[in-house]
Amino acid sequence: MNNEIVGERIAEGRKRKGLSQAEFAKLVNVSPQAVGKWERSESLPDIFMLGKIGEVIGNTDLNYFLGKTPCVCACGCCDCCTG
Repeated sequence: MNNEIVGERIAEGRKRKGLSQAEFAKLVNVSPQAVGKWERSESLPDIFMLGKIGEVIGNTDLNYFLGKTPCVCACGCCDCCTG
């Protein structure tokens, strides 16, 4: 699993939803520091947490977090769309 891709996808999804790290952390029941570490690719959420993160950002396809499927937002403005 590529830590950088996972972190980028979490950050992009959170930002697309207009959530701060603290707001996002509350929704997935972790600390804001954990969210920051994920987004900086310093650590990874466990597989069960990826499901919860996916629910919050609107993409529950685990392949999305692995970089095997494109972003579902298709906004054309975030890194996962313009890649």
